[in-house]
This record gives sequence, C-alpha cells and structure tokens, in this order.
Amino acid sequence: MKKFIFGFGFLLTLISPSFSSSLNDYAWMDKYYLVARFTPYDPSLLQKMDLELSPKQIELIKAEYDKYFPIMLGKARILKDKEAELTDAVYKSNDPQKIKNLVIEIAKLKTELTVLDINLFKAIQSILNKSQNEKFIKYLTSGSM
Repeated sequence: MKKFIFGFGFLLTLISPSFSSSLNDYAWMDKYYLVARFTPYDPSLLQKMDLELSPKQIELIKAEYDKYFPIMLGKARILKDKEAELTDAVYKSNDPQKIKNLVIEIAKLKTELTVLDINLFKAIQSILNKSQNEKFIKYLTSGSM
C-alpha cells in the first residue's frame, strides 16, 4: 500500500508542473476560441470535481494534453499575431483584399483551435467512466469554472 501511495504521489509530482502552470500561464489564449474554452487538464479543477481519477487515468489525460496542447498553443500564438496584423492593416492599409484575407484566415484559425479544444475535451471524456463523466459534465455545465 505504501508503494502505491508513494507511486501515485510521485506520478502527481511528475505531471503537476505541466498541469499547474497551464491554466494561469495560458489564460491569454481564452480569447482566441470561438466559444468558452474547457480546461479539464487543470488538476485543481479535476480535484474540485472529485472525479477520483486513477493513476492510469491521470497518465492518459496527461498524454492527451501533451498531444493537443502544443498545437493549440501554436495556433493561439499565430492568431495573436494575425489579429495584430489585421489591426495594423485596417488602420494603415488601403487594401481591402488583404484585410478580407486576414479576416478569413483568423476565422479559420479560431475554428481549428476550437475544434482541437473540443477534441481534447472528448478525448479526456473518453478516459472517464460513466460516473466520472456525469460529475464532469455536471460541474462544467453548472457554471462553476
């Protein structure tokens, strides 16, 4: 039992740095989604939901986060730059085609980012059992986030 508790604690220690910094350090990304972003990979949120995740579930959730989040971060950074470019073009350019193209590109990137977020959410949801999913959905839809 001591080995299990130590192993579980060690696993949490390994994944906590990548999880704990994500919500606060990346809150700037929120404005680049089409809808409110889900943050199911934040450990304080998962603890708040009392999902009773197993070490294997934590590992799988981290793997999904590691797969999706770097892509999401990259798209958000591109969006930030494109929005600045659009602002500059609106104020300084007389090229309506350039402005239109930037608007279309931004819309596509926001759509892609939102789809990635939904895919991450669904991947995490698929890791949870029925009871955990019910708690997860109840918490997310209660406006507690």
